Amino acid sequence: MRKSIAGFLLVLFFCGAGIAEDITLVDWNILNYPGSTGAARDPEFRTVLTDIGPDMLLVQEILSQAGVNSYLANVLNTIEPGQWSAAAFVDGPDTDNALFYRTASFTEVSSGILPTALRNIGWWQMRFNSTGDEFRIYSVHLKASTGSTNEAKRLAECQILRADLDALPAGTSFILGGDLNIYTNTESAYQLLLSAGAGQLNDPINQSGNWHNNAAYALYHTQSPRVTQFGGGANGGMDDRFDQVLASGDLLDGTWLDLLPATYVAYGNDGAHFNQAINAGTNGVVSQAVADAIHNSSDHIPVVVTLSSPAATTVAQIVPVLPSALTVAPNPFNPTTSIRYSVNAPGRVFLGVYDPTGRLITTLTDAVRPEGEFSTTWDGRNDQGRSVAGGVYFAHLRAGGDVTTTKMVLIR
Repeated sequence: MRKSIAGFLLVLFFCGAGIAEDITLVDWNILNYPGSTGAARDPEFRTVLTDIGPDMLLVQEILSQAGVNSYLANVLNTIEPGQWSAAAFVDGPDTDNALFYRTASFTEVSSGILPTALRNIGWWQMRFNSTGDEFRIYSVHLKASTGSTNEAKRLAECQILRADLDALPAGTSFILGGDLNIYTNTESAYQLLLSAGAGQLNDPINQSGNWHNNAAYALYHTQSPRVTQFGGGANGGMDDRFDQVLASGDLLDGTWLDLLPATYVAYGNDGAHFNQAINAGTNGVVSQAVADAIHNSSDHIPVVVTLSSPAATTVAQIVPVLPSALTVAPNPFNPTTSIRYSVNAPGRVFLGVYDPTGRLITTLTDAVRPEGEFSTTWDGRNDQGRSVAGGVYFAHLRAGGDVTTTKMVLIR
């Protein structure tokens, strides 16, 4: 990243060997959980998720709040006690969506649902604790089966979703995960989701085509890892790319918060099990135990992808910074101060306050701004509205490729 030049101020550098914090996102249809077989399947889920090591898990076909509580307690917090939370859940008219996340990594900001004729679409606004970056994640389970009637129902569901995406505030990053039940990219519902506009979604791996029963897309199929019928669900072998993770364009542009296409995988699919069970013979990408667990846990396999966010920061050294880019006055101050900053080109701007250990105290701005001069006020409170102790803090600005930081002193 570029550093503005002139004057001398303390600057927050990204710590560690890299410059990003990598988060593993998993999307998985977990097949009518818990139903009558949840307790028997819990060890299988644990085996798969232990192998993946997720930080956030988006699921479909969860049946109730009791199911959410069970999955949290008997799967995630059994693997890693006390490290996981469940986001707000709405028990709708059919099977539902749920989101689980590591509490050390994320904070749930808000949530809601988009009702459709069949199943609710769920959404959650999430924040990275280490950086203050926010994104919105949606979960869908669209109408199943072939035929024009079912395609029309999927289109109606996607029209509701797309209207919500188009209405998001400018600069909002968003992700869609779920069981789309779509057989080919030419279907109207899929075309709508990927059509140009403010709410446009993108396929990170650009695998457009007729996915159904097509060996050319064997590596990307997510249903079904079974060829025998047991416990409900589909059993046709690996032949459909129903489960996908799609993202807004700003998450794929190589800057700021990003979804990394090279990390996108249908987990456990080695491309050699077309129309077969995922655990038939040798699996080239996971152990036999994991392949068996994928097979036994659900009629879908997980989709896994990495999100990369600017890393947690720490005070490193004194470097040149342009004074006019970020100024604080009065300084020292009590109880408030005005923070002025300049933006050299239109784009997303983040302005936060950190303590000397690199911990984010509050986010003052995280939005798209035009070129120009701006100001905001800090009243010595954190994101929870509580007054912080007197002492040294740092106003940290990220605008485009520029990173600028200035010290400020709060007197109590």
